[in-house]
Amino acid sequence: MTSLIDDTHYRRVRQFKQMLASYQRNRDLVSVGAYAAGSDPLLDRAIRLYPQMEALLQQGIHEQSDFTASCDHLNTLLPN
Repeated sequence: MTSLIDDTHYRRVRQFKQMLASYQRNRDLVSVGAYAAGSDPLLDRAIRLYPQMEALLQQGIHEQSDFTASCDHLNTLLPN
């Protein structure tokens, strides 16, 4: 993958994957209200961004998204 993308894109992909993994590991706590906001900054960010993360990963059967559009979406989601 590193031969196809630059360092900035790679860093954003890693951040995205870390947030998604954190959210998935803690989904049950979040859904029943047992997670105390502020106790894990990564999870707090994942909770806040999860709807947009999910939208980036899913598309309708008749929707198309090219590499540039996907990169733009990721850059908007994780600008820094």
